[in-house]
Amino acid sequence: MIILISLILPIIFFIAPINVKAFQNNLDLSTAQTSVGKRFAKVFCDAKREGLDSEFASEYALNNTYLKFVAFPDDDEYLDNLWEFTQNNILDNCGEYVDINDFNELEMFFKEEGLIASNRDLYLPTFENN
Repeated sequence: MIILISLILPIIFFIAPINVKAFQNNLDLSTAQTSVGKRFAKVFCDAKREGLDSEFASEYALNNTYLKFVAFPDDDEYLDNLWEFTQNNILDNCGEYVDINDFNELEMFFKEEGLIASNRDLYLPTFENN
């Protein structure tokens, strides 16, 4: 019995943190989808419905969502998943106002901003104490 416990206990200690970390990453993506993806798609679609071009609509959406301020993990798959979620929201809400060229440009814009958000510390000013 003691041998069985001594074998199982280390397994629990090594596997449990991996599962928790995977759950936290999914939760973080879910939070980003809600706070960034849905909001970006809504603001972008509102701007497109008002007749704005995609470039201005994407800038407008950037300035009216958390994408400009959020810090993402440095993970391409994370950004791809967030973009796919956002793109699907745009398709559902205003797909008739957006063509394939708009989506290609919007994807580049979104991923560039996502890359900045993944490396937020590189883009923030640093101040030295004199």
